[in-house]
Amino acid sequence: MRFTKRRRSITRFELTAMTDVVFLLMIFFLLTSSFVVHAGLRVQLPQVVQADPQGQRDIVVTLGAEDELLIDGVRIPWSQLRETLAQRIEASATKAVIVKGDEAARLGRTVQVMDLARQLGATQLAIAARPQAPPGGGARAR
Repeated sequence: MRFTKRRRSITRFELTAMTDVVFLLMIFFLLTSSFVVHAGLRVQLPQVVQADPQGQRDIVVTLGAEDELLIDGVRIPWSQLRETLAQRIEASATKAVIVKGDEAARLGRTVQVMDLARQLGATQLAIAARPQAPPGGGARAR
């Protein structure tokens, strides 16, 4: 008696190759997303209980903890502060200046910028701050 072996066809779909491809794509996108460079300066704003939102046309002067200076997101040396700020205030319709200073920024530099802005014709001065977290430690819904 002779038995014949039947060949069984494989009806199962192998997902291993597809899983490998998806995993490699995920790694690729995670790695390339970390290469995005954000221009500007990271500052830790002081907290206040109530903050008033300001308009987008205002002139924003950013003071960093390491004595960095930016006007409307453009880094400038301290020696060019007067002329750059004078140009921006002259071209501004609102003549409003917002000072964004890091918590570790020197108070003297903040006062210097605000005094200079007032001398150059700024009609409104403001100091940027972030709202204080609500009591209880929970995040506030927006």
